[in-house]
Amino acid sequence: MSTKPKSIKEHAKTTTAEGSVSQAISPDFLPTQSYMAIDAITFPGGALRKIHDALLPFSTPYESTSNRSSIKSQNSTNILWLVSNGSVSIHRSYDDLKVSVTSGPIVAGLGDLFEPLGRYYFRASRNSKVSYVPGEYAKSIITEKQLWQDVAEVLAFTVHMMIYRDEHLVSKTSYSIIRAKLIEYMKKREVSDLSRTGIVAYIQETTHLSRSLIYNIISQLAEGGYIKTRNGKLVEITKQLPKSF
Repeated sequence: MSTKPKSIKEHAKTTTAEGSVSQAISPDFLPTQSYMAIDAITFPGGALRKIHDALLPFSTPYESTSNRSSIKSQNSTNILWLVSNGSVSIHRSYDDLKVSVTSGPIVAGLGDLFEPLGRYYFRASRNSKVSYVPGEYAKSIITEKQLWQDVAEVLAFTVHMMIYRDEHLVSKTSYSIIRAKLIEYMKKREVSDLSRTGIVAYIQETTHLSRSLIYNIISQLAEGGYIKTRNGKLVEITKQLPKSF
């Protein structure tokens, strides 16, 4: 004789009555969560430095052809890039969207170690020191130095940043995207590349929203006393930004 499937709540009651080791999850028990805050994500600076320092003695210096240029290999996308000083920005290949910018020392390209798709490219800031290690060679060094846990920590950070971007940028209003970028800019303002980048340019490079729209919202937030700008750069968020606009 067939039995009717139990609802989630009925299953929770049954398993509790039977003394089940793990309590079934009911929608009533699920916590209400807000959007991920960028402060909740820990940057793996220690792990990146360990990987960078281990690979550096085996790397080849990369000669840049200009003050600010893409760093790429003509032969393979399976390359790890070591940026010892300065900063590196990550760009989406198909539309040149700037995804992020990080100061050195950093190792770029870990996500392509096993399956190089070439969906992103990197740009180093002016006067930065860059070198590279072929992917297969890098993997053997990482194994020898027992650094895979550090690699996992870096890749976990990458996943968390992707979740952050999805929550704040995908299918959101223009204002909510700009709001998230204002907070992100303040969090990353110590990065050398941002010290020369105005807030409007930063938002436009990382979202592809129109300059006029960004400028209009920034101006109104400044007039409302929510933010302070100086010479085009965001210097302070003076009070909590409104959720909607």
